[in-house]
Amino acid sequence: MEFEFLIDNKAHRVTLEKKENIFIVSDGENRIEADIRYISPNTLSLLIKGCSYKVYFARDKEKRYFSLDGEQFVVQESGEDAEDVREDGGESQEDEFLVRAPMPGKVIKINVSEKEDIRKNQTLAIVEAMKMENEIKSTIEGYVKKIFVSAGDLVDSENPIIELALKK
Repeated sequence: MEFEFLIDNKAHRVTLEKKENIFIVSDGENRIEADIRYISPNTLSLLIKGCSYKVYFARDKEKRYFSLDGEQFVVQESGEDAEDVREDGGESQEDEFLVRAPMPGKVIKINVSEKEDIRKNQTLAIVEAMKMENEIKSTIEGYVKKIFVSAGDLVDSENPIIELALKK
C-alpha cells in the first residue's frame, strides 16, 4: 500500500507492506523493518533493528499527534490543507500571538499572568500530552494579553490557551 501524508507540514510518500508480524516501510531511498504492537489504545511498541521504542499518539480531528523519544510530530493526510501556514512555511502573524497546545492534553501549569511582560522563548505554560510534559514557549517579546485556560483544564490544538501582544 502507498500513502501520502504531511509530517509537520512536509510532504512524504511511503509504501507499507506486511510480512507476518513485520511491517516494511519504504520511502524510495530508505527501508525499515519494524515489529509493531499495540500496548494500549494510545501507545505502540516498535522494535526496529533490535531497539525498542514506545510511541504515544492522539488524534484531534484530521490530525494525528505522535511522540517518539521525546520528539513530537503532527501527521495528516497530504490532501488536507495545512491550517494557518503561509506559502513560505511560516506561521501567520495571528498565530504568532495566539498560543496553542501542540496536541490535545491537560494544562499542568500556567507560568505567567495577564499583563505580565514576557521575553522570547520564555515558558508560558506546561501541557501534559501522551504522558509527556510539553513546555509552551513564547515566540515573541511582549506581554500576556489574555489567558483562556487554568491548570487542570483539558485543551486541544485548535483553541488558543494564551494571547500575547507586542509592547507598544
